[in-house]
Amino acid sequence: MATEAALHYTAAEFVPIKIEGLKEGDTKYWCRCGLSKTQPWCDGSHKGTGIAPMPWKVEKTQEAYYLCACKQTKNAPFCDGSHVKAKEEIGERAVKCKNKYNHKDCKMCTGCGWNPKLQF
Repeated sequence: MATEAALHYTAAEFVPIKIEGLKEGDTKYWCRCGLSKTQPWCDGSHKGTGIAPMPWKVEKTQEAYYLCACKQTKNAPFCDGSHVKAKEEIGERAVKCKNKYNHKDCKMCTGCGWNPKLQF
């Protein structure tokens, strides 16, 4: 299996998730694989993908945080606007993916970021 840095994460959504009620010092586990049903938090759905959740310690209490749901951000766990182009980029990688003929048999492809709920 490839190193985690070489894997592509799949998108849960193509908009940021607004999170309220976090307190300074809270530790949360941000879903990086995109498969969790409790977005943006990990629910263990990553098992078998080679992708692990990212521990995040809240640095300060504020009214709201906007966390990435497309999993393409360069500033995890925060949204950096990558969702604007994420669907197109994942679609382009899926077309070129060396595993594309096996997509129907997997919950996500770490080679391109494809998952069964994404429509291109």
